[in-house]
Amino acid sequence: MTNPSLSILIPVYNVEPYLRQCLESIVAQAFEDYEVLCVDDGSTDGSGALLDEFCALNERFVVLHKENGGYGAAVNYALDRARGEYVGIVEPDDYLVPNAYELLMDAARQTGSPDIVKGAYWRVLPADADGKCALLPANYLHCVEKVGAPFTLKDDAEFLYHHPSIWSAVYRKDFLVGKGIRMREIPGAGWADNPFLIETLAQAKSIVYVDEPVYCYREFNVGSSSNVKDPSIIWNRWFDMDEILANLGISDPKILEGHYNRGLYYAHMLEEEFGDDPVARQAITNMVKRMDYNAVTRSSKIGVDLKEVMRRNTGVVRRALCKVLRVFG
Repeated sequence: MTNPSLSILIPVYNVEPYLRQCLESIVAQAFEDYEVLCVDDGSTDGSGALLDEFCALNERFVVLHKENGGYGAAVNYALDRARGEYVGIVEPDDYLVPNAYELLMDAARQTGSPDIVKGAYWRVLPADADGKCALLPANYLHCVEKVGAPFTLKDDAEFLYHHPSIWSAVYRKDFLVGKGIRMREIPGAGWADNPFLIETLAQAKSIVYVDEPVYCYREFNVGSSSNVKDPSIIWNRWFDMDEILANLGISDPKILEGHYNRGLYYAHMLEEEFGDDPVARQAITNMVKRMDYNAVTRSSKIGVDLKEVMRRNTGVVRRALCKVLRVFG
């Protein structure tokens, strides 16, 4: 068979109530030159059977059953088998607008096959509503300066201030393979999208943005980390991102400003919900120690509430240092 232009990767684990809508939204796409690789990551509900049924009736869909390995491992399993020039990731409890891949792939063709083509998305609230949800636009809709023409992250780092939303994009597969970019294989979901976002955006030589929503993202537990059983996931993913930027030698002020904003947002989440945990408190301190205090406090894009997180926790570090100096002075 001729290789398709696009491979759509769907990591599936126990999402039976939402899965059919997701799959049907792909079938309804105006763009048709695609394959779909559905990875059943050891589901224990009816997701695997639903995938078998659906893929038997749709020749562009393939189901791959495997033992549970987590979100990152499932994406990588599909990525290794993808034949498309571009790959896109769809989470199985979300769904697409009908012209999603038509918009993204047309933009890719019109701009010389960039490394990444990214669109905006709709926020589905409440996430589990049965036909009674509201669609709110992504916070970066109409905020990205360069639309429809290639740019790099140092030209505009707006995406770093918002949800990683790695699924509202397509990625040139040769770019991912050439840079050795894969999902971190963390148990469960593990916020693996965070390091993937940084690795792709920071290394892309060309990003094209389509200023239209292409994806419908169900927001569960909006503005809360209470669904995170292990709070170390929050700080470890930011440390992963920080390490990636350091290893790439990224020193651009715009990129670091966006990166610090994300770190302070996560630190704020940790303060609110895990502030009594001494390990979490130490992690917050370690996070702000990796940030440029002056860059944060002088920023016009980082909010006042997040700057206060920096000041509070930098104060903790300074007081501890003063105490040490008094003891040994």
